[in-house]
Amino acid sequence: MLGVLGLLIVCTLVIWLEVPKLRKKKAKKELWLFYTVLATGMVVSICKALGLNVLNPSDLSAAIFKPISIFLLY
Repeated sequence: MLGVLGLLIVCTLVIWLEVPKLRKKKAKKELWLFYTVLATGMVVSICKALGLNVLNPSDLSAAIFKPISIFLLY
């Protein structure tokens, strides 16, 4: 639980430092992307901190390209 609290503190600090700069530049698309990437990273980090099993994104690409590589080998 202490790890989750630490992650939330770091997330809050990053938002506190970065969001005013993006708002000042009126970068709405970048701000949306920032929030999306930060939220995704926080969810994955909290799951890892709690010891939950998180899937590896490269497994998805391996599953997609495996039939192609089998086809090319034979």
